[in-house]
Amino acid sequence: MKELNRRMILRGGAGAFSTLLLRGLASGIPPAFLLNPSAATAQMMNQAPQTLILSTSQRGDPININCPGSYTDGVINNPDLETRRGRFGAQRHRAASVWCDLPNALRQRLAFFHYSPRTAAHPEYRDTMTFRGSMLSVNGNGREMFASAMAQMAFNSDLHRQAEPLPLCDSFLSYKGQPLQLLRPTDLKSLFGSPDETLANLRQTRNRVLDSLYSDMKVSGTQAQRKFIDRYAKSQEQAKSIGDELGDYLSDIGNNVDEDGNANSAEDQIIAAVALAELNISPVITVNIPFGGDNHQDAGLIRERDQTISGVSAIGSLWNRLNTAGIQDRVTFATMNVFGRRHYLNDRGGRDHNRNHAVMVAFGSNIKGGVYGRMNAEGSATAIGNIGINQTMEAAGFSLAHALGQDPNEVSRRLPNGRLVNNFLRS
Repeated sequence: MKELNRRMILRGGAGAFSTLLLRGLASGIPPAFLLNPSAATAQMMNQAPQTLILSTSQRGDPININCPGSYTDGVINNPDLETRRGRFGAQRHRAASVWCDLPNALRQRLAFFHYSPRTAAHPEYRDTMTFRGSMLSVNGNGREMFASAMAQMAFNSDLHRQAEPLPLCDSFLSYKGQPLQLLRPTDLKSLFGSPDETLANLRQTRNRVLDSLYSDMKVSGTQAQRKFIDRYAKSQEQAKSIGDELGDYLSDIGNNVDEDGNANSAEDQIIAAVALAELNISPVITVNIPFGGDNHQDAGLIRERDQTISGVSAIGSLWNRLNTAGIQDRVTFATMNVFGRRHYLNDRGGRDHNRNHAVMVAFGSNIKGGVYGRMNAEGSATAIGNIGINQTMEAAGFSLAHALGQDPNEVSRRLPNGRLVNNFLRS
């Protein structure tokens, strides 16, 4: 392959579109391949990355109250939510009916992991996201937020366009201790969705990259290299349309607002997250799907009821969009909040913070649907097998890391207090 021609391709274009990241976005081909296609390895060309879409919040939503495993004598579930028994994986559990209404294919993978967060204060969100300091930094001398650690472990320069997680919601996120800037879906839409000179330049860049790559591969590329390109774009014409399609994916952004009339709604975040996951931009993307918020004064549990319905619907929307994009087998979703909510009502009709119980809702191709642990009559998480209550939070993160396909030895090194719930993983 001619090195000079490749350099000319990479240096072409105008302004910001001469960057390697945007050339990767334009063509759908990872930057490392663009830099040196002849050095592509078999691992690079065959590995299908597992992206984590993490819904996270420091508000402490009552997602733990009306899900499978929380319908226990002594627990005051939301009285306005219809309930019934539904199948999750091979198990049947009572839950708010909206969970049971999700597609069967999703419920086969949908897991509810009950754990004890051991905190009841909003300012301890960052501490909770490090599992009380148990999630270690790369060198083992500090602590790391879970999303950051998962991105570090999963990042592959041959596959991803950046190592840092992408925060699409306003929950704090750092990478190697440095705060990350929020990327609003509307900002992403403005980059790819507007029919202006910027988008025209992107199309020209995309066409030059793909024309040259396909031409060179036809003459001198190996069969494995050609198959690798075809994995990202089944045909040259289809590849040329990726930028246009990304604009189409994002076209609905800005048309959705939450129940308070705020922009950057959960649906907008989901739309952007799926588009970014499809292009392998980052190993981890964070969003926020509300489930009732900080509902101390939620008299009548109206907000809890409404956001449980809308929150479950948003998870269903994410599943549908992943299937439409054909990436449902390489994306894992999970929720991870600062704490859960109490199993009884306070004197204002709402729920106070619960340091003893929270729920991680998760689905993925490596996750076995079902309920792991439960809420007991005192509103606490229970032990899971021989994993004690105060080990369940680390066990949730440890098990999720394994479901993401992370190196088991590295997971054990970075989260030495973690324990694997074997049944959580699909055999």
